[in-house]
Amino acid sequence: MTGRWMFAAIPIGLVGLAAANPPVASKTTRYRIESKTQQEVDLTVAGGGKQTTDVNQLAILSITLTDTAGGKVVHAVVDSITVESPAPDAAATAATAKGAWIHGFMDGWGRITVAASSADSNDVVAQMKPMLARFFPVVKPGTGQGDSWVDTANVNVKSTNQAVKSLRISTYTHAGTAAWGGVSATRFDAASATTGAGTLENPMAGTMELELTSTGTESSYVAADGTYLGGESKSTGDSKIRAAMLPDAIPVKTTSSTTVTVIK
Repeated sequence: MTGRWMFAAIPIGLVGLAAANPPVASKTTRYRIESKTQQEVDLTVAGGGKQTTDVNQLAILSITLTDTAGGKVVHAVVDSITVESPAPDAAATAATAKGAWIHGFMDGWGRITVAASSADSNDVVAQMKPMLARFFPVVKPGTGQGDSWVDTANVNVKSTNQAVKSLRISTYTHAGTAAWGGVSATRFDAASATTGAGTLENPMAGTMELELTSTGTESSYVAADGTYLGGESKSTGDSKIRAAMLPDAIPVKTTSSTTVTVIK
């Protein structure tokens, strides 16, 4: 009988078959994602003034990519996530996402389709799923420096306090060679425009309607071996929130910036 930790002998006639099936390539990379958001809400229509809120978020994700037919299997795990926000329960809510995983498939352009998660009811994970769908730069195969291409993304965020659908159209450009984190890489720039609508749930005002528009820019860096090294993005947005109890819409202006780096 073969011992528990011993390998059974391979029949001689199957040696060639085993050698013809090489092991599947798999790689795990840890990313630091730091985001800063400032939101200005004009409550004039509700008898108030302008209120400014700053939110800082730091997330650590471990993302494993495994080769498969037509692309890669994606498995992302939330190692940690912290939030600095005036909202009293923001930090506690973020902490509940620790250890959660998101599973999906990445095609040859870098676009991810999310298939499942371990915490579908978690509000933080609900917002993370559409982020992961375009976490990597969308790169048209065979492009060279100076080439441009367009990506269209349908973004659907559904959680306990919001249900918002939006459309983001991004134009990418192959920007040539640049350095990121001390590593020589290929840089991809993008400019995007987003429009969307949905509902928000407020304990005081009930269900409110939301309309949004935003524009953004980003630069992403990819190493020679295909590893995504991170990048920077910035966006500005204008939203309108309507509630039945208010005579007019509440204007909201949002600015945000995000930096992604690899944890070595």
